[in-house]
Amino acid sequence: MVKVRTKVPAHYATRGIRHWSNTKIRCPLPYLIAEYSYRQPKYYAAKRASEAGDAEADLLVAHYDKPKSINMLAGTAVHEAAFEIANGNTSQSEAVRHAISTLHEHKPAKFNQRDVTITDHLLSDDGERVNATIEQTVEGIREAFAGANNIDVEEKIELELPGIDVPIIGYTDGRGAGVIGEVKTRWDRISANSKTGFSNNSVPAKPQPNDIAQIALYQRAFGGGTCKLIYANRLSHIVHEVSQDQLDEAMDQTLVQLRKRQRILERTETMQDIIDLCEVDWGDFRWRDFSPELLLELKQVFSE
Repeated sequence: MVKVRTKVPAHYATRGIRHWSNTKIRCPLPYLIAEYSYRQPKYYAAKRASEAGDAEADLLVAHYDKPKSINMLAGTAVHEAAFEIANGNTSQSEAVRHAISTLHEHKPAKFNQRDVTITDHLLSDDGERVNATIEQTVEGIREAFAGANNIDVEEKIELELPGIDVPIIGYTDGRGAGVIGEVKTRWDRISANSKTGFSNNSVPAKPQPNDIAQIALYQRAFGGGTCKLIYANRLSHIVHEVSQDQLDEAMDQTLVQLRKRQRILERTETMQDIIDLCEVDWGDFRWRDFSPELLLELKQVFSE
C-alpha cells in the first residue's frame, strides 16, 4: 500500500474535499459541490456546536442532515451477512436475523415517500426478500472466490495517482485467492405498470461502467488481481470477470475526470466560482435524499 501524503492543498481543503472516493469521482459536479463543499461542512459545524452545548445548533443539525436510504442500508446489511456466511463465521439464519433486525431500525424520513414505500416493501414479508437476496449473494461470492480459504473484507485502500494532489480512499468488499470482488445488490423497483407496484430489478448481462471504474481503483491499489463483479437480486445472481483492457480503460478515464476536477478547483477562488460553471439537473436521483427545505436552500445558492 502506498503511503499517503498528509498535507491537503488549500484548493481542496477549502472546498471540504480532503480525498477522492469513487462516489466523489462519479457524481455530477453540482452535486459534488452541494454535498461536500456546502452541506457537509455546515452539518459538521452544527454538530460540533451542538456537542459544545449550543441548543440552537440542534435545529441546524436536523436541517443539514441527509438521512440514509433503505437501499443503501439494505445493500450494506446484505454484503456483511453474505461475507460472514461465505467465510463460515455465522449461519444463514443468524445472519438473516441480524440483517433484518438492523433494517427494522431504519426510520425513513417523512419527506421521502419513495423511501417509505420501499422500506415497507422490503420488510413487509418478514424479510423474505432480504433473505432471498442474501442467499443469492452468498452463491455469487462462493462462485467468485472459489478456492479461497478466507475472504478478507472491508480492506481500506489509499491510492495516489500521478498529478492528483489528494489520495483516493475506499473500502473493498472482498479479496481472496487472487480475486478482488465487489458485490452489487439489485432491489425491486417501484413500477406503476405492475399490479404489486414493484418490478424485479434484473442483474445486468455485462459489467456496468461505474462498477468497472470502482474495482479498477482497487486493483491499482493492490498492484494487481483478478477483478470480479457480483450482481445479485432476490431471484438470481451473476458473476462477471472484468477484462484487463476494461480495467485499464476505466483507470485512464478516471485520471482524465480527476484532472478536470482538480483544474476546476485550482482555477477558482470560491465555491460560488465553481457554481457559476455548473448546469444543474435537479431531476437527478441524488437530490431526492435532501429534505425539501434543504433542497430549496441549495437551489437558491445555485441561482445566486
